[in-house]
Amino acid sequence: MDRVEPKRDDTMQWAAITGVIATVSVFAIAQGLSYPLLSFILQRQGVSPVMIGLSAAMTPIGFIVSSPLIPSLARRFGAGRTALTCAALSAVVLALIGWTQNVYLWFPLRFLIGAVTNPLYVLSEIWVIALAPPARRGRIMGVYSTIISAGFAAGPLCLLAVGTEGWPPFLVGISAFIFCGGCLALVVGRLPKVDEAGHRLSVMGFMPLAWLLLSAVIVAAGFEQAVLALLPVYGTHYGIAENRNRPCCRR
Repeated sequence: MDRVEPKRDDTMQWAAITGVIATVSVFAIAQGLSYPLLSFILQRQGVSPVMIGLSAAMTPIGFIVSSPLIPSLARRFGAGRTALTCAALSAVVLALIGWTQNVYLWFPLRFLIGAVTNPLYVLSEIWVIALAPPARRGRIMGVYSTIISAGFAAGPLCLLAVGTEGWPPFLVGISAFIFCGGCLALVVGRLPKVDEAGHRLSVMGFMPLAWLLLSAVIVAAGFEQAVLALLPVYGTHYGIAENRNRPCCRR
């Protein structure tokens, strides 16, 4: 019996890791789809590139504002319940974005979608780090990052199949968030609790300890946001088609 229990625990641990990675990969698909989609829509409405950039900036601002609240929400309501609620709210906010189609209403809505999707990303990374065996943690985090990148790449590719007009692309994103919540619900009972650590360190106290790392993250994040939001507009400005339909399907 002593030998069976560790194997069972290991199986549950790997199942939980797989479920969390599947959850965040689907979340990445929805996020990767939304940036070019909304930029294309705003461009067709005649919105200036400056306004498109400002609109796109609302999502990462939502990330920044919501980040300090995540530990308190996880402790008060539970990390699993918080993540499931955020997945549902993400689907609702994306549906509101598709319904409004208004650049000014999109400012608060894109802020909200950043605020409600951020806990999914933060908590999933905490769970993977906590569940990964120390000897394999680096390798697992590498797989985690690779799959997230693949999800961000798959999001824009979905637009080749569904186009950038009407409800179909929004329904893909909404379905992705719902599926994300479904994947999480299957493993939420196996996930570790996100408790407050015994040693507290504020954000301002952490910055001097890792200023070079944080600077690199800021540069990388800024470049990523600029590419996701403005490169589609730049391409269409120079005559590159959106490819709303697959070329092989055209007659």
